[in-house]
Amino acid sequence: MQKNDVLLARQPIYDRNRTLHGYELLFRNSVQNKAEITCNDVATSSVLLNAFTETDFEEVTNNLPAFVNFSAELLDQPPFFDPENVVIEILEDVDINKKVIERILQLRKKGYVIALDDYALEPKYKPLLPHIDIVKVDLPATPRNKLQQVVSYLRQFKLTLLAEKVETPKEFKLCHELGFDLFQGYFLARPEIVKGRKMETSELSVLHLIAEVQSPETDIKKLVEVIARDPMLSFKLLKLVNSAAFRRSKKIESIKNAVLVLGISRVKGWASLLALSKLSNKPEALQETAFIRALACEKIAERLSPNLRDSFYTVGLLSSLDAFFNQPLETILKELPIDDTLKKALTQHEGLPGLALNTTLNFEQSKLDSIDWTKLASMNLTPSDINSIYYQASGLAQST
Repeated sequence: MQKNDVLLARQPIYDRNRTLHGYELLFRNSVQNKAEITCNDVATSSVLLNAFTETDFEEVTNNLPAFVNFSAELLDQPPFFDPENVVIEILEDVDINKKVIERILQLRKKGYVIALDDYALEPKYKPLLPHIDIVKVDLPATPRNKLQQVVSYLRQFKLTLLAEKVETPKEFKLCHELGFDLFQGYFLARPEIVKGRKMETSELSVLHLIAEVQSPETDIKKLVEVIARDPMLSFKLLKLVNSAAFRRSKKIESIKNAVLVLGISRVKGWASLLALSKLSNKPEALQETAFIRALACEKIAERLSPNLRDSFYTVGLLSSLDAFFNQPLETILKELPIDDTLKKALTQHEGLPGLALNTTLNFEQSKLDSIDWTKLASMNLTPSDINSIYYQASGLAQST
């Protein structure tokens, strides 16, 4: 089996400080030329096992803990994963019986961390809770007036509490105040946007630098001058250009040569990404997300419209600006001199760059049923292709 036969998605899990704690790995099976997002226990187990034997596990997880869904069938099979890297997540439809509890005790003795998915305040879970390390509370499925009761009840078992499907800033704040330890959901994949908040001086300087770099009037000479006057930007760009991702036999030692070798459009995109890394209050995981999106969109462009690779890359890169600046994307784009076509791709997902961005975002967030597979199929892009593209982009982003 090849790795592009399996659809892989990963969803970040953060701690109380919004530091990346790990990922939940979600695998999907693809049949023919469309997404198959529903599968039974046997199919889930098969896809999961194949994925771990056919992909570079540490590269996918960036050496962070991976939460892996275990069906009842998979619990009966000896895990081949390192206990230090994997959290075994018991699905909500697993029948809690004596056999399951005995198997969990065996796994814990081997050093595995055990999580319970989609917890509900039901008697059937009580025998299991003393043997669980992490409980994932499904926020939409838990009435707000019961949430405090759920937290108080679970605390007596000395568990790590994870709030999942956190969709809004209000929900994150509520769960944080209630004492949840870990958080997962689309709100965290797209950090809180605060409308009308004034940017700090450091944020303004970074935005101005991006504006200069992205300006249509920037030529090679001006671009070199902009980058060269920022020592950190110069250092990081040269480090990036000389990284293993490019495997160049001769080291590039000047900004001018980097621009000449890589091309002005590519360097403009990377310079913008590196400028964003100057925002020290933002987690590195956010920078990695921006880079993965840019590379994924670029790789999609190679299949759809190779002459627009740089435009696709820019769209993917700039799609994270709202998270970096805590401002609506529309507001930030007013300050950037980019083409209206790119702005519409970013805000309305119009055109081919917009299609690439929409596909990347939905795949990133495991919203596979929101991807326009029919349109992609008409352009000879299969679910396996998208999986392979995202996997390659993720690996390249981590290697640089």
